[in-house]
Amino acid sequence: MIGVETLPAESGRYAAELLLVPALWAAPSAWRGSASYLAHRGWGCHLLDVRAVAGGVAARAEAVAEYARGLERPVVLVGHDAGGLVAAAAAARTTAAGVVLLAPVRPGSAAARALVRGPRAVAALVLGAAVPPPRGPALDLVLGGLAESARAAVGRALAAEPAAAVRDVAWGRGGLPARPAVPTLVAAGDRDALLPEADAAALAAAFGAERIVLEGVGHWPLAGPRWQDVVGLVHRWIVQRLGESLLELYGEAMADRDAEEDG
Repeated sequence: MIGVETLPAESGRYAAELLLVPALWAAPSAWRGSASYLAHRGWGCHLLDVRAVAGGVAARAEAVAEYARGLERPVVLVGHDAGGLVAAAAAARTTAAGVVLLAPVRPGSAAARALVRGPRAVAALVLGAAVPPPRGPALDLVLGGLAESARAAVGRALAAEPAAAVRDVAWGRGGLPARPAVPTLVAAGDRDALLPEADAAALAAAFGAERIVLEGVGHWPLAGPRWQDVVGLVHRWIVQRLGESLLELYGEAMADRDAEEDG
């Protein structure tokens, strides 16, 4: 079962809504600033908490897809870090209009394995216990490039994560999700130590995705001085790739609603 925090559009413009999936060790609150920005531009946002789902990436994707199937509108799936893998996997299980992978993780990569090299993390993974968030050099992979104040704020919000999902990401259990059959974007920073350029290119190729390099951005683009630029870029990509069809659907929905009211 997933937890959901919703943020309605300030003035609805689109016939789809955004499902926002957070990173490993992160709460849905990591998306609040971005969701507020997107809601102001006409998107209804659903901030998802998948940490209570039993199982790894595939189980989380099915839970997200089940939630999406209960909505009246199609969705655009937007995931950060491991949330990008969940979003990509969920796209094959529901009616999605598009997928955005923001600073995703390549499962089983050297950088992903480095997240859990510490003795506490290894012990938790072996025992199937909750895995504590990264510390020291491993945390630098996640939060590197952020100013000290932003790094401290994000770091305080990270919490232990169930072992199954961490295994899937760090050890590559289960491999990559299938290629989404809808427009897909991989957007990653050129200073992302957790997703080197070669890994970003490999992910984009595997998912048949467009790729955008975020200049001067590390692995946590939802914080720091450029977060609004990043979220604005995501908004523009969705509108440019999907906007015409979504606006057409929105017009049809409004016409149906008006007809019902007149009747």
